[in-house]
Amino acid sequence: MSSRGVRAAGSDGNDFQHRQRIAQHYQESAQYKSILKWFFVPHFLILVFMWLKVGSELLRTNFGWRNAFFERLDMPSAYPWEYIWCFSFIPIVLAISSFQRNKLKILHYAYYAEFCCGIFPCMIGLGGQIPELIAYANDMEGSNTPTFKGIFPMVIIWYIFFAVALQIHGFSMYFMHHLAAAWAPVKRD
Repeated sequence: MSSRGVRAAGSDGNDFQHRQRIAQHYQESAQYKSILKWFFVPHFLILVFMWLKVGSELLRTNFGWRNAFFERLDMPSAYPWEYIWCFSFIPIVLAISSFQRNKLKILHYAYYAEFCCGIFPCMIGLGGQIPELIAYANDMEGSNTPTFKGIFPMVIIWYIFFAVALQIHGFSMYFMHHLAAAWAPVKRD
């Protein structure tokens, strides 16, 4: 019926509420996909810096590569958990590949990869850095804690990293869970 024509008999014009509505699970799916993409941006930015740190060390130790910039930074050698965390791009790739056709199984893989490659290495690093943090807190001047550029203690930088990375990974897992719930088939009684 045209907007200029006569209104249908028996209608006061308020019966449009049931028409042209998007189902709730489609709205949630679009919303959670968008939120996850925004969480992947800072994750990827942090990941690039970690790749530069760990990659420069691998090139320096295994291939004898030297670069004046990285030598001036005077970075300490990488911990084992850093190598594992460098694989935290896997959940991003899996999640983004699941978005196109709402592939629930791939999203589940991304969810568990987020824990294995993201949260678990951070928790290992968090626990492994506690003695270093305590030693630095007890004796800031005489501590032999590795430093960034010979000035700033790396243990403080690592705890800032852990605070940011654990929030990114935790919220990503939270929204992946809700996205999977939006994609899951509805169970009827």
